[in-house]
Amino acid sequence: MLTLVADVHGRTIQFPLTDQYNEITVGALQDNIIHLPYQAVSRRHFSLVRNGKAWLLKDLGSTNGTRLNGSLVKESNIKANDVIHAGIVEFKIQELDPNELIIIPADKSGTSQSQKTEKVGDVAQNLQRSIFASTRLVFPPGLIPGKSQRMIEIYQRVDSLADSDVNVLLTGETGTGKEMLAHTLHLSGKRASGPFIAVNCAAIPSELLEAELFGVGEKVATDVGQRKGKIQLADQGTLFLDELEAFPIELQAKVLRAIEEKAVTRIGEHHLIPVDFRLISVMNENPSELIESGKLRQDLYHRLAAVEISIPALRERTEDIPLLLLGLLQQISKNKRKPVAGISKQLFSLLAAYSYPGNVREMMNLLSSMIAIAHPGEILDLHLAPGKLLQQGTNNTADIEMEFDERSLDLHKQLDELSRTLALRALNLHDWNLSAAAKALGISRFGLRKMMKRLGIPFDKKS
Repeated sequence: MLTLVADVHGRTIQFPLTDQYNEITVGALQDNIIHLPYQAVSRRHFSLVRNGKAWLLKDLGSTNGTRLNGSLVKESNIKANDVIHAGIVEFKIQELDPNELIIIPADKSGTSQSQKTEKVGDVAQNLQRSIFASTRLVFPPGLIPGKSQRMIEIYQRVDSLADSDVNVLLTGETGTGKEMLAHTLHLSGKRASGPFIAVNCAAIPSELLEAELFGVGEKVATDVGQRKGKIQLADQGTLFLDELEAFPIELQAKVLRAIEEKAVTRIGEHHLIPVDFRLISVMNENPSELIESGKLRQDLYHRLAAVEISIPALRERTEDIPLLLLGLLQQISKNKRKPVAGISKQLFSLLAAYSYPGNVREMMNLLSSMIAIAHPGEILDLHLAPGKLLQQGTNNTADIEMEFDERSLDLHKQLDELSRTLALRALNLHDWNLSAAAKALGISRFGLRKMMKRLGIPFDKKS
């Protein structure tokens, strides 16, 4: 596979010529596949057009012209070791080992890829067709369902609860995707055609929360008109209460009554208004600890948690991490309208080994920041990695004795040496049991096998 390698302001950027594009445009406008807002680069400077296995360079009427190996050209085939100049930017054409790159398709149709690269496709749709093909689950936009055993069990439970009206309490750390799971439960059941009303209890000032939930009657105060509360707006649908631990203790009795009677009384009124809703609530803290500390009424908890589902942290289902990384990269690139050609295996391994204390939300923020910094069309590589990724690797290996070649500043080489040392240490400690070694490293067994293959580590200790 050919790649354009540019040195821009001391930073090496790679743009692979993947077969998901028939034409790659280069220029100063943002909607080019490769966006180069640099001196003397025209709005549409040149393009590369796929012609079978070859690529044709075409000047697009640029002001200063396009040079190939020093000569101005209008059209010309390119090959490895050629040099293209567009304004102040110099591209070197190099061969790229496709085994060092994971392709990120530009859209759902972009599944035509090199046989030597890992195929991604549309992650969410592929999973729904394979793992969940026999269920009636409907996933909200943006959700990438995990394929780990724990997540499959959770979705099977959601499937069985979909048509019931039983109250469900979702627990787990922040950022694990509890609202997405609640939305899945809503969309998959008999109330799917009704509203899904989400209330973040922590985001509403306590003095306004009662009015937000129960509504306001007529003539309660000057210039205040009658309005429905969130509970009434959820009629015939689902009410989703997020961060319930922030709910004031003095209002919990009124919430309990609304749940039991399926009715509300607006502020300033005295008559009950019937409301037919299904309640799904979320807590980021341990309910038992909240009850013990007096922050949660025990009778309210029992009403909320007719069924309780605990969503595991990302570090507890590491086999989902590679899938989420690929799917989120594809989604973010599409939503931001910023094409990303792929991600290097080195950066992907670093991301897959990270602990993600902020869970899926932290992963999304981390990937979004890298895509924001990256040039459109480039390969995401180690130069884009936030410091905390590299810092975690340093902290986790402080007690490992290693002999680095101090003359070499090749980060890829040094990381490979570090990865090899860590992998061999874990394998030896666990008598070459791949599952146990992978768990010790904080990665999946599949991830360890891929690492061993890349680094030339035999799968059998005797070999």
